[in-house]
Amino acid sequence: MIAKFITKQIKKLILLFIVAFLIFIFFSRITTAPNHTPIKSEVIKGVWLTHIGNAFLTYTSLTDNAFYQLSRLNYNRVYVDVYNNGTTYSSKYAPRNYLLSLPFTNPLKTAIREGKRQGLKVYAWYEHGMMTFGNAELARQHPDWILATANNEKQIDNHWWLDPENPSVQQYFVNLFTEVAASYPDLDGIQVDDHWGIPIQFGDKSAAMTELTQKIVESIRNANPDLIISLSPNPLGFSRKKYAQDWLVWIKAGVIDELVMQLYRPTSQEVALAIDNSILSKVKQDVDIGIGIYAGSLTNQKPLAEIQKQLEVVKQHGYGYAIFPWETSLGLVRWKKQKQKENYLKAI
Repeated sequence: MIAKFITKQIKKLILLFIVAFLIFIFFSRITTAPNHTPIKSEVIKGVWLTHIGNAFLTYTSLTDNAFYQLSRLNYNRVYVDVYNNGTTYSSKYAPRNYLLSLPFTNPLKTAIREGKRQGLKVYAWYEHGMMTFGNAELARQHPDWILATANNEKQIDNHWWLDPENPSVQQYFVNLFTEVAASYPDLDGIQVDDHWGIPIQFGDKSAAMTELTQKIVESIRNANPDLIISLSPNPLGFSRKKYAQDWLVWIKAGVIDELVMQLYRPTSQEVALAIDNSILSKVKQDVDIGIGIYAGSLTNQKPLAEIQKQLEVVKQHGYGYAIFPWETSLGLVRWKKQKQKENYLKAI
């Protein structure tokens, strides 16, 4: 008798939650944020939105509110994660990550629509790049695409890696990127990052990655010549040593339009030192440059005062910036004290 009563109460609570959620969704949809246009600037002022954050905003109909906030703060770019263990949109060429992209939804399309309303440039950010998981559908379907070391080791940095010299892998990425370029005419850019490379344990694949990148970019530009090609790597020395990613060659070849170099450092002094020791001053005439600043993880958020200091260092060097991620820099998980929020928003 007691067990039945408890089960009945649990069902009532679940039903109540579902009804409340649907009411929330309904009122969110009929009270959309107003349009806004940020102050026009050629300087990069961006934020990365992870696939989890983008899914959350899409399913709760809060994308318009989040983008309205970014626009009012005069951000001008949002790098939306669309490729992490599958795409978050329907693709003819890649498996879809239905865990974070429910059927009949399209988080990328939503982001583009709301980005246009708020005067923001929206980039499709392919976070996983050359990576996959051993149990991923892509790896199961194409085991011959997977790299192995001389010792037959496949997993490096907790991931498996696709072979850039495999013609089928090359065609897969050409198809994937060209599909997005052609299917989303209002998209502003495509971004790859430090995972658009191959760990050096597999050998030096820098030449293969350069050839593949050139082939893909040519195909993208044929489909949509207005798209911005963005790269967010580590500093050059580390990129070459860790991932055989020689992005200086790509800049000189005119393959990329925008460089957002990740300087995820604990302190502003370390950020300043990394900028001073970089080659950014030598390539700033060739590409638009921004510095990537890390806001911390959900469980270990960087102090707001330290983020402000790092942004000031970047501005003093004359560069734009992007903050990773939205969730811990501007998202709901950050705001615990109203005063902290107000001071932070005034400074960025």
